[in-house]
Amino acid sequence: MTMQPAAYNRKPNTGTPKFEADPINSTFRWELYLTPGNARNRISLMDGYSKGMGFENPNKVLLLYRKLINPLLPYLSRCDAMVIYEQVPGLPKELHTKVLEIYSNQYRAHGWVKDTAVITEYLDNYFNHYVRTGTMPPLEDRRKNVRQPVYMQELDHTKHHFATLDELRVFCRSRSEKYSEICMRGWYYRHAEYQPELFENEVTDMITDALAHQVHTATTYEEAERAQNSLTNLLTKHKSNR
Repeated sequence: MTMQPAAYNRKPNTGTPKFEADPINSTFRWELYLTPGNARNRISLMDGYSKGMGFENPNKVLLLYRKLINPLLPYLSRCDAMVIYEQVPGLPKELHTKVLEIYSNQYRAHGWVKDTAVITEYLDNYFNHYVRTGTMPPLEDRRKNVRQPVYMQELDHTKHHFATLDELRVFCRSRSEKYSEICMRGWYYRHAEYQPELFENEVTDMITDALAHQVHTATTYEEAERAQNSLTNLLTKHKSNR
């Protein structure tokens, strides 16, 4: 008798995503030293990260420029100092490189940022206005840099049902140029929530290979017998999927 695959409840990937910072995969990290006594400040130190939901802009110059516009410089009137670090994966925070310090009336650029005109010229113009007038200059419309709820019909998991894991991989590769490789890699693994049976077969194959290896490399008859029994039970349990 042929076993029917189990039915799984699925939910559409629609709605407004909840913003969450991604400390591990962020290019930049910052520390905002908030001015004591300011009525809007409830804490003295606030840290943040450049990456949130989705993939991060790989151009770090453009990424830093946009983060200055939003969210950093709008906090300047509430801060004594802002310190921005470039993160290095695997290194602790204290070893990250300081690339920019911003104070109430000046800034100090370090390393590659010091020689990056798009950043330094922007800050020069910003502070010329700020110091001369005592008011913050108008910033680029922050709404342009705020993540909006996005629903792409083509990437709605509920609209796709793949017969095999290879079919899922082909789909992801075919959309990588359009949506980016990082986006589709994440989409691939999120699809496990909608079609977990595809990934069950992959896990079963990995365990089967490991058990078969144990059978052939066992140093005693007892070890080989245990591995063979486990392999036989696994194949019997999942024979309808193979």
